[in-house]
Amino acid sequence: MPQRARALALALTIATSFLLGAVPGAAPEPVAAAAPKVAILVGPTAITDSHYHKWAKELKATAEAAGATVDLRYCPTPNQAKNATSGANVIVYFGHGNGFPNPYSGTEHTAWVNGWGLRDPAKSWNKTSCTDSVLRYYGEDYLTGKISGYGWTGGGITPADGFVMVYSNACYAPGAGESRPAPSESVALQRVSNYSTPILELGGTYFATDLGSDRLVDLILRNRSTAFGTIFELGSGYRESALRRHPHPDVSGQEAWVHRTKSEWLGDDYWYAFAGDPARAPNGSTPGYAALVVLPFSDIADSKFVVEIVWLAETEITTGCGGTKFCPRDPVSRGQMATFLTRALQLPPASKDWYPDDDGNRHEDSINRLAEAGITTGCAKNRFCPDSIVKRGQMATFLARALHLPEASGDWYTDDAGLIHEDSINRLADSGITTGCASTAFCPTSKVRREQMAAFLYRAQEHGL
Repeated sequence: MPQRARALALALTIATSFLLGAVPGAAPEPVAAAAPKVAILVGPTAITDSHYHKWAKELKATAEAAGATVDLRYCPTPNQAKNATSGANVIVYFGHGNGFPNPYSGTEHTAWVNGWGLRDPAKSWNKTSCTDSVLRYYGEDYLTGKISGYGWTGGGITPADGFVMVYSNACYAPGAGESRPAPSESVALQRVSNYSTPILELGGTYFATDLGSDRLVDLILRNRSTAFGTIFELGSGYRESALRRHPHPDVSGQEAWVHRTKSEWLGDDYWYAFAGDPARAPNGSTPGYAALVVLPFSDIADSKFVVEIVWLAETEITTGCGGTKFCPRDPVSRGQMATFLTRALQLPPASKDWYPDDDGNRHEDSINRLAEAGITTGCAKNRFCPDSIVKRGQMATFLARALHLPEASGDWYTDDAGLIHEDSINRLADSGITTGCASTAFCPTSKVRREQMAAFLYRAQEHGL
């Protein structure tokens, strides 16, 4: 947990505001005669007092403004947590996450993983600062009533029927780990599945977020007849192209969603997740959920550039490498590069045939358009070499010309000195389209892979180039 704690401590010195309220286009629903109950648990962590307790108090005000009664427990013991969550329609937990898989264990010890970090009543507490010194993990076996002990008595938790569990800023709960880079999608899915299984077994619905829970809880409270899938879409940080829907690996008939996106302060990882029935609503009705995000290719789930590849498909810049595949690790040929760029830039038809060595090549039209636009001068006199593999330095020159990038402010990398592509590489770095292959290296002679090509083009459009 220490790395996550440090990251959050840095990240959340910046104030974040959320536009709270009902689903756009619909009037807020009237609060029921029996106001919904929200239980907020603030477990021991290294930054409980500086951040988690503050967020919990802000969330309490948000929930009360939405018509809920709120039971906020700071540094609760197991039985205090159980009392707070009894009859709760929404439970929000701030604190350490110890979900499996994690760095602490290679075995899923359900007695202390996939649950809550709470205050061990056997440990001395000064009643002032809730820190790791009083922490004990109470895993899914405690929540579901399979075991007791260490201050946990009387069976599992007893929230209201159809309750919603929100893990807010708890490591592993939305799929992310403690440090970057992000795990594979399969690991993120496993974490969400393991953490959510006890919640689903108890009849609840699962959300997890490291992007702020105020808006999410407000949406749940004010839109009781709106499908959870729609509520998820309206939550903080949602991006359609980042969502991955999976059948829940452990609970039949339910789904598990992971959502990889980039946080300005936390970096690129799986920060937002859902598990349950997306067609169901907080009031127990089933209004249905029609949206569906399906990966356009069968071989990209574990690519670190999956969002960029999805964008490439959505914008019809690519149709893949054949069948249902994108072939993310395959190298890009010069002919393929021509087609990528021609589609991305929507280049007009050419007035003539520029090269004799591409006759009959399926990229011939794109190559001619690229030449007519002045983006390429070929690989030699009267030759384009369409089947040759593009190197990173060559790619930099293609993109610098295609995007009319301005001169760079400095020399970014040490491994391109004297190369004919050095100027283009520096322009690319200056524009933010590349960060190189290492801190001071660009690897100009390395092959460009198809997933990398997707990333270069995606970053170009993100920067408005």
